[in-house]
Order: sequence, then C-alpha cells, then structure tokens
Amino acid sequence: MRRQFKPDHTKPKDFDLFWQETLHKLDTIDPDPVISSKEHSSSHPNLVLEYVDFLSLDGIRISGQLIHWKDDLPRPLVVYSHGYGGRCMPQWSWASSGLNCFGVDIRGFGLSHDALREPSHWGWVLTGIQSPETSVIRGAVCDYIQGARVAERLLLNSTTHHTYQGVSFAGALALKSAAVLGAPDLLAVGVPTFGWTEGRYIFVKSGSGAQINHYLANHPERLDDVMLVMRYFDPVNFADGVHCPALVGLGLKDDVVPAKTVYAIANHLTGKKEIMEFPVSHTDLPEERLWDSFEQYWLKLTIEGVSEDFGSIPFPTS
Repeated sequence: MRRQFKPDHTKPKDFDLFWQETLHKLDTIDPDPVISSKEHSSSHPNLVLEYVDFLSLDGIRISGQLIHWKDDLPRPLVVYSHGYGGRCMPQWSWASSGLNCFGVDIRGFGLSHDALREPSHWGWVLTGIQSPETSVIRGAVCDYIQGARVAERLLLNSTTHHTYQGVSFAGALALKSAAVLGAPDLLAVGVPTFGWTEGRYIFVKSGSGAQINHYLANHPERLDDVMLVMRYFDPVNFADGVHCPALVGLGLKDDVVPAKTVYAIANHLTGKKEIMEFPVSHTDLPEERLWDSFEQYWLKLTIEGVSEDFGSIPFPTS
C-alpha cells in the first residue's frame, strides 16, 4: 500500500505564479562568477578543481566548486549539493569517470555559511518562515539553479547533457530546480526531504522536520501559517513539473525522510522513473553501504545516457 501512496497535491493557488516570478527575479541577476582559487590533484592529473563565487537571489554571493577536465572536450555535467547542515565535497571520483561536476554550497552552509547573515535560532529551515517570499528555502532553490547556470557558463556551453543530483536536502533542491527550470536530462535523487508537508509533520523524528516540529510545539498558533508556507516548497507540489527521466532512492527505515514521504513525491512524477528501495537511510547501520549501487547506477545513466526502456521494467530492490 505504501508503494502506491499518492496524496493530493496541496499547491497554493498562486504556486505557479510564485515560482514564475521567482525565476524572473533570478533572471535579472548576473551571476558574475569569479574563480577564487584552483587546485590540482596528483591522483587525477587530467582534472582541475576551481572554487567559484557567484551571485544568487537577493544579490547574495554563493560559493561552489567545479571539477572539470583540462581538455575542455564536451562532457556530461553533474550539478549537486549537500545534506542539511553539511557542505559539498569535491567529487574527484565522479569526474574521473568522464564527467564535469559542479557542487553548490547553499546559503548558510559550507563555504556559503556567511552568506546567511541572520539564520533563525530555531534552525536554518525556519529562517524567513513568515512568508514564502522571505523563506530561506526559496533562496536555496535559486542557489542550486544559479549554480547550474554558472557551471554551464564556465564550461563555455560545451556540456553534452545534464544530471541534477542530490541526496536528502540536496535531493529536494535538485527536484525543485528541475521542475522550475526544466533543464536536466536526468534527475537522480535519494531520499528527497520536505516531501508531503502534512505527513512529514506527523512522522518525522529528526533533521529539519524535527526543527519545524520543535518550533511549532512552542508556537502552536502558527501551525496553519507554517504549513501554508511549506506548501510552496513541498516536492510533492513540484513533482508533476518534472518531465525528465528520474531515478529515486529511498530507505524503508528512515526517521529523517520516512519512506512514505518519498513515495508521495515519486508517484507524482510525470516522466519515466525508477525507484530503488534500500533497507535504511540516514542511519549509521552497515546496510547503508548498499546505497553504493544507487550511485553506480545514476553515474552509468549519466555517462551512457538513459536507455529507451528506462522505467519500463521494475528495478530490483535491495
């Protein structure tokens, strides 16, 4: 029953207009990318890592990192980000398989930590929760989108195709960016967070959802207002706007991103999709190593391209 779970979307009436206007506002901002430094790896002599700063929504300067091949031949591009509270790490192994990779540190995290000047003391996700226009999640989606555009510009438009990738927090950002921008050739997301706002409030026990619950426990009068704002950022409400092939991974046991919230998202996707199930996610258990097959599979799809029969045969679960 859980696998077929598909709750009705809860899009506010101005949901599409809100994101159209957000993208239009972002379009007016020249990202003005600046390469602040470069690094080379003796283990990967054909690759170079460049640290890049660029302007995003509200004129905030965001930091990212681009690993690319020195030969400048057209190659697939992978855009990625990080988990909640984390930071991007250079993905040398992905790049060495024949890819260019651009990681975005979202405002308030990693190299972009100082870009968020006044984070909420209740937790990052509550910053600007008073309205969708001021919510930090709006800026985070724009940071991911702008990062994808910057990578394309720096690579001189020589990319062959694009994959938007992310796990947990980054998975939600990748999915929402794919819907708003409509740009990637493949979406590869594991346990995307923020899904199914109402159910997440009930089931989640840790992470950003727990921060929201703690806030509401202290401000119960704000429940309806917070739920309304979060509907503008619920991946369930974006999923029908994702038309590219999508690979989705989930953990059957997960206190941060419960499986039911991921099915709620995946079952609204309109393009070809495959879902990979794993015993656990967001744990320290040894079964987490099974997620290596998720990474191997989306890398294969990115390098070789998505086959015609993608999504037509159920993928064997772990």
